Amino acid sequence: MDLGYIDGKTMQYELRWGEGSLQRFEEYAAEFVRMPVDVMASSHFDAQSAMRRATSTIPIVLIQFPDPVGTGWVQSLSRPGGNITGSGVQPAATTTKRLEMLKETVPPVSRVAVLWDGTAARQPTLRALDEAGRSLGLELVTLEVGAAGAAAALTRAFDTATARGTDALLLLPSQIHIVQLRKEIVDYVTARRIPSSFPSFGGYVEAGGLMAYGENAIDVFRRTASFVDRILKGANPAELPIEQPTKFDLVINLKTARELGLVIPQAILSRATQVIQ
Repeated sequence: MDLGYIDGKTMQYELRWGEGSLQRFEEYAAEFVRMPVDVMASSHFDAQSAMRRATSTIPIVLIQFPDPVGTGWVQSLSRPGGNITGSGVQPAATTTKRLEMLKETVPPVSRVAVLWDGTAARQPTLRALDEAGRSLGLELVTLEVGAAGAAAALTRAFDTATARGTDALLLLPSQIHIVQLRKEIVDYVTARRIPSSFPSFGGYVEAGGLMAYGENAIDVFRRTASFVDRILKGANPAELPIEQPTKFDLVINLKTARELGLVIPQAILSRATQVIQ
């Protein structure tokens, strides 16, 4: 609306929800090509992959794509060189920062359960996190919760985390199926009375997690709309630089901290963009 578009009058939106199904993403991408739409956009890695396979001509706007240059999707951040542009992120840097803040907030932590969704694009983040863990003197217990049978996989992951004596939990940026298990994840850390760190997306801290850090969601999607607007007005995605996030949120749940018997260091608290009392 801020850019002057009105759904059904000056623009028609075609929204699809994959519900974590790779097959559905493939079908929707093919459908968009047949229409054809003027531009595609998604924040889901599997959906983005399906779009990329479906077309090399229709512009694709990536939302929070991990390392677009390293994965070979674009030639460079400044000049993508194809039909793909949008916003990229460096999840390894953001996630290692979360691990550092977790250790700073709760110095006694020594063994951290790391939940991830099994997506290949997360592998560089896991490697960077493992290196950061060693430098911080932390043992990381990495636990995969894939899309197939996610709820059962989460239960098994929790059993392993408990058996290994993990004393904190960190969730990697994840596909939608893990977000759908938010209540189970927060219930687990609450029941075990352990500190937790989450991405900024997903509402985990609002649900009772201890802390979250990451890209500002409103800013990310506002910038995405700007990409779509420029493409619809004739801009070539090959020449639209991939943008990196500039605004970050740190959310602290003080109520959870009190329940855990923690005092949040002032150095952390002063950086918070939101404090939940």
